[in-house]
Amino acid sequence: MFSSIILISILALVMGLWIYEKLLGKSLQLNLTKSEEYNQSFIQYIKSLSSQKALSEDIQSLLELVMKLISAKGLVLRLENMPERALLESCYQLGDISLEKLKANLKRQTTKKEVKDTLFSNIEKNGISIGYFYAELKEEGDEEWLKKVIAMMINQIFFFLENHSLQRELKEDTIRFFGEIQKGWLPNIENSLKGFKVSARSIPSSRFNGDFYDSIRIDDYHCALVLSDVATKGLSSLLISGMCRTAIRSLVDHIRSPLEILCRLNEVLYPEICGKTIISLIYLFIDEKLNTVTMARAGHEMPIFCRKGKIEKIDLPGICLGIDEGKIFNKMVKEQELKLQSGDFLLLFTDGLVEAVNKEGAFFGRERAEKIVQEMSEKDPDIVLSAIVEQLKLFCKETAPFDDVTLLALSKN
Repeated sequence: MFSSIILISILALVMGLWIYEKLLGKSLQLNLTKSEEYNQSFIQYIKSLSSQKALSEDIQSLLELVMKLISAKGLVLRLENMPERALLESCYQLGDISLEKLKANLKRQTTKKEVKDTLFSNIEKNGISIGYFYAELKEEGDEEWLKKVIAMMINQIFFFLENHSLQRELKEDTIRFFGEIQKGWLPNIENSLKGFKVSARSIPSSRFNGDFYDSIRIDDYHCALVLSDVATKGLSSLLISGMCRTAIRSLVDHIRSPLEILCRLNEVLYPEICGKTIISLIYLFIDEKLNTVTMARAGHEMPIFCRKGKIEKIDLPGICLGIDEGKIFNKMVKEQELKLQSGDFLLLFTDGLVEAVNKEGAFFGRERAEKIVQEMSEKDPDIVLSAIVEQLKLFCKETAPFDDVTLLALSKN
């Protein structure tokens, strides 16, 4: 309950600051382009606060925002006599500055711009000087605007210093909460199909998994399987994959064709993700009576198909979701039907598998995955996936994964 109250308070503070900045931009009669630039800078800064950062990194992000707001060529923040000194750096510098001008300002110890195109301000806490802020400007700025930006910066620094441990605790609670939500999205797909065996594994490289898979029961004899990879990481990947999952589930009740599903999905997602990220996805429509799998692919890794111990090539064109509003996407994406026979094995995977790198710089590669499938295709999918994961661990050894790895395997009884 306490964490919820704190979260709401911080969100209210963030919204208040954003509204204040909008109104201030209007009162200063900023042109539309400049105002939008400020808004985007501020929004990016707010987003950065939700990631896992050290105190020094939070201050660095704040200074990057200030540098944009005051159109500075370079700036310096010096903090001294701080009880939190062990938690942060004593001096920050962004861009280029003139040491001569800085020294001249230090001699004057003034908040006025007595040296042309520069800004200098002492930073005090409880009447005691704890450092200074210095910037060199690209152009003459509005004095009232500069004062308000610097005042905002100093207040935000004090906020970081006084609430750092609380913020970290709040972020941990929030991330843990969203992480549990994402885990709940991954279904238990074993025994979800009649006449087929299916299994899945997902190995996230960070707290939030950019990959997701889903199993959707459509009616008594039809089911859909989905595997997707969102290019962004962190909390953004959770939000986008959630949006994608929800959209697919709303479409399957009305549309059977995988091709049409992907075209409609791209139509829904493009306005939301255009220019921000891309999504690769493969969608399977399974008919349990006819033993067919109809699939369509949106820029995803090509599946591995094994029949009677031999790898058979699947050629399924398609580009990622979110690249194009539909004119190109709808022409590029195709669907293909496979009539499965007893013993057929199909492996879906995200690029984190084939692009995993060991300490020598070699890739795990598609060939290794194909070899494992070829040698073990007669075994249950769960056993095959365990073998792939084990081989991946042996291959990478001490090298930490830089991308999520998700596997989904299907075999015909």
